Parts: sequence; C-alpha cells; structure tokens
Amino acid sequence: MQTAKITSKGQITLPLKLRKTLKLQAGDIVVFIEKDGRYEIANSNELAFQKVRDAFDGEAEKLGIRSIDDVVALIKEYRSKE
Repeated sequence: MQTAKITSKGQITLPLKLRKTLKLQAGDIVVFIEKDGRYEIANSNELAFQKVRDAFDGEAEKLGIRSIDDVVALIKEYRSKE
C-alpha cells in the first residue's frame, strides 16, 4: 500500500513506485476513474492509447493485414492514389 499526504492546496505527491508503475513523468496527466464507489488512478496517455487499440482491435484482420509488408503495401497503395 502506498500513501500520500494532501497539502493545504489539495495537492499530493505520488510515490515514486506508483509513478514508475503508471509510467508517469513530470507534466503528465492522470485520470481518476470511479468504479463501485472506489477510485482508480491511471495515466491518461496510456488510457487513451488503450482505447484506440481496443477500437481498432480486429481491423487488421478485416483488411487482410498479417505482416509489416502488408502495412507497407497498403501505405504505398494509398499514396499512389493521391
């Protein structure tokens, strides 16, 4: 369990172990997610990336992309249409 003290301005310093676990650096934004009356803290960049990854889940298979060569070929195809 990690603890942090709240300042008079409502600020806290996240313990180093937590910052490393969440891959947080100075200037990063954290989000607080409420679930069943409890709160989770997350790195907003990591959370956004996960949502994008989830949204595109299965799309490569639908497009027939199975390798990096397929990606390169698809990019070349799109560029040739410009």
